[in-house]
Amino acid sequence: MGKDYYFIDPTLSSAETKQANIEAWLETKNTDFYKAQITQERDYCFWCNMIETAKPNSRTSYTSMAYTLNDPNMLNSAAKTNFILAEDEVLHIHTLSVVRDGKVIDKLNDINVKVLDYVRDEDQASFNDEKKVTVLIRDLHLNDIFIIETSTELQYQKDSIRNQFFRWIYTYPNSYWAYGKYRFELKNETGQRLEVNYNYFRDDEGNILEKEKEFVENQKSYVIEEDSYIGKNPDELELAPFIDFTTHKNYPEITKTISDLYQKFYQVDVTTFAADLIAELDELPSLQHKIRHAIDFVQKEVYYLYNEAEMDGHEPQPAEVTYNTKQGDCKAKTLLLKVLLDYLGVDSEFILVSYDRDIFLPIYAPSPFNFNHAILKINYENQIYFVDATINNDQGFLENRQKNSFMYYLEIKEGTELQKQEPFQDQIPSVEEIAHCDVKENTGYVTFERKLRGRMANGTREMFKNDSNKDIINRYNFATYNNLTLYKKYEENEIDKHFSDASIKIVEDNKELNEISVIYKATISDPYIIENKKRYLHFWNWGNFIDDAAEKHYHKDFPYWVDRNVIKMEIHLTSDHSIDQQDSYTRQECNIDSKYLKHRVTKKVSKNGASTYLEYKPYHNLTLSGAELEEYVKANKEILNSNWGIGIDIIEDGLFKKIGKLFK
Repeated sequence: MGKDYYFIDPTLSSAETKQANIEAWLETKNTDFYKAQITQERDYCFWCNMIETAKPNSRTSYTSMAYTLNDPNMLNSAAKTNFILAEDEVLHIHTLSVVRDGKVIDKLNDINVKVLDYVRDEDQASFNDEKKVTVLIRDLHLNDIFIIETSTELQYQKDSIRNQFFRWIYTYPNSYWAYGKYRFELKNETGQRLEVNYNYFRDDEGNILEKEKEFVENQKSYVIEEDSYIGKNPDELELAPFIDFTTHKNYPEITKTISDLYQKFYQVDVTTFAADLIAELDELPSLQHKIRHAIDFVQKEVYYLYNEAEMDGHEPQPAEVTYNTKQGDCKAKTLLLKVLLDYLGVDSEFILVSYDRDIFLPIYAPSPFNFNHAILKINYENQIYFVDATINNDQGFLENRQKNSFMYYLEIKEGTELQKQEPFQDQIPSVEEIAHCDVKENTGYVTFERKLRGRMANGTREMFKNDSNKDIINRYNFATYNNLTLYKKYEENEIDKHFSDASIKIVEDNKELNEISVIYKATISDPYIIENKKRYLHFWNWGNFIDDAAEKHYHKDFPYWVDRNVIKMEIHLTSDHSIDQQDSYTRQECNIDSKYLKHRVTKKVSKNGASTYLEYKPYHNLTLSGAELEEYVKANKEILNSNWGIGIDIIEDGLFKKIGKLFK
């Protein structure tokens, strides 16, 4: 028999939803506040009462609301009310009713409830076991007042660390509704002290206030109450204020608890359940090869299943189970990789990171639930490497594998604090490119050679694996069309008229070094740009060298995140005509040495062409704001103004030269 995800229990209905108490809160209609909101056609909520109850083994969320259905969209939304429930969560429906002509009409007998599987992202291997409970309510009328009262209870499993740590983030309502009465309460029944942290609260001038943290003792509550209240939308480019409720613990206390939990999962003998794999590792010629083989096995042969509930609170799946089933979440895959490296004698530590929410980690109060992902930190030959066991397209020896950007991490090692990964540069270029455009008799012969490493190599392999050769060629044709500034001459939909004999192929794929080399060729008719009756040949690569998003970043609270590749490039343009060898733009060089990037351009100019050599060295994992961001933007403007490609001017033939050609 399947689990019941919802229960209808009218005995739980509160007094304020009853007919006897309706007249008291309907008097709100006589207030100037109510009339002003209705005049503005704003939906009005007579009351909103929310209670979060935190317990050692569960969390209960109670909501009671009565609001107008004056808008057709709101009517449709109420008629199809959805709840997303976690695997261990149950919905209790206390009240569903409307007030029509001053009378309460119970709607619990006019509903149809459907429970369906809920998938957040069909492109990911997600098995959250979440359910979507849809309550269809018949016979709702425009201008009804809708009353809904529900509670959801989430039970924690016995092995969940949620039994020891609580976390909840409260955000204030926006301006959609006006509220006659608004109330939020957090009840602390955890048996521990809760910490209250205020984030992004501002004074009248918009400056962030440094508000002192507060505490909620066990069996006490934190309450927010407002009358005649309208929520506030954050100003543009500002974050909305929020309150962070957590169990009052520091990171050393948290890491000790989790580390103690994980120790028993580390103490396993992999030879007892992974004998075949261990035999393969033992036969490899060096430790470098063994590490690579272990990582490849976990990344490629163990299927990644993302389970948000388990990520948030459960013991990791034992390495033996992960190995035998060939599947697991990020914790399971990381744990298996760690015990394999332990067998090889390689030092590693399990760490927690927070992709996409990384910037908040120093702001949030300490909690194990500030993180959404687990990876492995490896110490090999006095170098630190971070390996994400959930990636399935990575290649190479340890030092050649993909390096992900994240600012902060928590090492699951007793007594550790939140740590920071400093900004870093590619040791060797992630991208090396050599572009040739040789024009003869008004036909351009383009060759574009690329060598890509690390993440760029991984992405290129995926492109050749998943996309058709025609689509890849079209992509390169478009890039070449842009680089040669042919958009000044004809539209994108005319590319096929001018490009012919286009081809692309992989020349070499060295998976040990995680390097892949590709070559693209195309023939282009009439490649010159004509301006003021003069012909020019250009090649510019905007995306490689210009970080134009930095200047457009105006967010007050978020820093700008720089995550760019080191690039080395050569561009060679030749023509069967003479060029202006003294043109200032053709000859222009630069050597920009900023704190946040370096960019060097040198040139060689000859009678029939010119070459440029570019070296671009920015950073990964670099966050900038204020004066630092201004300096970075300034350096990018210098690159833009100092040349980041090359152009040659054709010297047009004079009359005597044309006559000479005729006789020849």
